[in-house]
Amino acid sequence: DNWGLFKFDLEENQVSSYYQQDSVYLSEPIFVPNPDGEAEDDGVLLSQAYFGKESETKLLVFDARNMEVMATVSTGFRAPLDFHGAWIPN
Repeated sequence: DNWGLFKFDLEENQVSSYYQQDSVYLSEPIFVPNPDGEAEDDGVLLSQAYFGKESETKLLVFDARNMEVMATVSTGFRAPLDFHGAWIPN
């Protein structure tokens, strides 16, 4: 009952790091490169995550090099799992 975010090492043909937590459902991540970075994975990944046990969507900021969570931003509510806007009139 969980989804994960996996980083693959294509040279070694293996998962090099990942994030996975019970009852947490992640959206497709968006990579934001470090403007001063030198490596291809120097930057952060942004992903919305629905925390099922808490019934809340949060924004997670991952270090793209090792998939460690750098920041968690609570929204206080449940939101669709994407970064695309939607207009829903009352």
